[in-house]
Amino acid sequence: MVSYDLDRFGGWKGKRFQATGYFRVEKDERWWLVTPEGNAFLSFGINHLQPDLWQQSYNSETWKSKLGVEDIHGPEFVPALKAWFVETCRRYGINTVGVHSDLSIANHQQPSLPYVQPIEFVDIPHYRDDVVDEDFVDVFSDSFRTYCDQMAKKIAAPLRDDPFLFAYAMTDCPLLTDEDCRERTDTIGGAPRESRIGWPRRLRNLPRTAPGKQAYTETIRVIYKSRIEDFNASYGTSFESFDDLHDAVDWRPEINLSNGNEIRDNVEFLKQVVDKYYQTARESILRHDPNHLFIGDKLNANTDSLDTLIPITSKYTDVIFIQMYGRYDVQGRGLDRWTKVTDKPFINGDTSYTMITENMPRPYGPVADNLAQRAEWTDELFINAFARPEFVGWHYCGLIDTPNLISRKRLRKHSGFLDGHGTPYPDLEIVLERRIKEIYKIAIGGIDRR
Repeated sequence: MVSYDLDRFGGWKGKRFQATGYFRVEKDERWWLVTPEGNAFLSFGINHLQPDLWQQSYNSETWKSKLGVEDIHGPEFVPALKAWFVETCRRYGINTVGVHSDLSIANHQQPSLPYVQPIEFVDIPHYRDDVVDEDFVDVFSDSFRTYCDQMAKKIAAPLRDDPFLFAYAMTDCPLLTDEDCRERTDTIGGAPRESRIGWPRRLRNLPRTAPGKQAYTETIRVIYKSRIEDFNASYGTSFESFDDLHDAVDWRPEINLSNGNEIRDNVEFLKQVVDKYYQTARESILRHDPNHLFIGDKLNANTDSLDTLIPITSKYTDVIFIQMYGRYDVQGRGLDRWTKVTDKPFINGDTSYTMITENMPRPYGPVADNLAQRAEWTDELFINAFARPEFVGWHYCGLIDTPNLISRKRLRKHSGFLDGHGTPYPDLEIVLERRIKEIYKIAIGGIDRR
């Protein structure tokens, strides 16, 4: 019989480890997160606590009543929303504030739940329409190292002693591979996206003085074993030497996706770029805060980013932090592959299932036919994923619906397990309330998954 005696962080007192005062990971038959008090912890988090979602014209009167405030934009709003949020999390057993959440709300006055702290050293997320070439910064440069150190000093140094800080996370699904960067006519909820240049193409076109260009030229020289004629044959160029390539500016801004050698070269150089990026980021954080977990970017597991780069990123992170939308059979096959590459715990930091409603005609994520099917898929993922020995967290997307009644959500809609007025979806509520409270029982094999 599993006892559900939990510590103040949501950790299970039925399985004890050494207490260090901070969150950490440990493998004992399966992977576990460990709370500052030394208890086993599995993270079920919630994303998208963003105050404007509660302040819309269509729902502000409802929330004034629910929160007990006279002015939804007044000074009493923040403490009232935090109190409601904390109580809602405690009711369902939600134990982590995930990414994309306003920590000034969640941590108002002081933290009440473990939380993920964003620290975005590069600004190239998949969802932004305005990512420009210059955003793919030269991570080999001294200026990047200085920038990372300054950011870590500002963000991480003040948090080094906070026991509620769960982990540092970087960019949300950064544009890494050529697949990530290519043009899409219809991506998130009907939002088209132009192609992006990406790191390999950006750095290979810089002047010779750029450290990234130097790293690219050396990588290419090694791949082609110093035979410039072989490189020219691959690219249709006429360089006399690799020094000429090194001098060339804007020599190849485009990419030929049918050129297998070019694709290979970009992948090999991208691995070096990401290695340098992660090394610099981790060192910067640890210099100012050696106490907390580093989980890196939320890597897009619905493209080839994770398959391509997990051997690199996993060298630096304590947990593999991913975003993956799909039924469990799809997610399970991915986890089967990735666990052959690295022996690290996994958190899916952004996933859920949705359905079409009147004001959410094109929601983001797998679309169920109806609420019963949505609840069924949620139950299926929960009991199968948390039964896996490497799976230690699911951060649910999201808390309340973001319908097209919100101007910034007309193209991109995210479904909550509560509607925009805070009313639960009944079948989904039953599943989440039950399974979250059984999370440790599932993890030790106490649930029949048939």
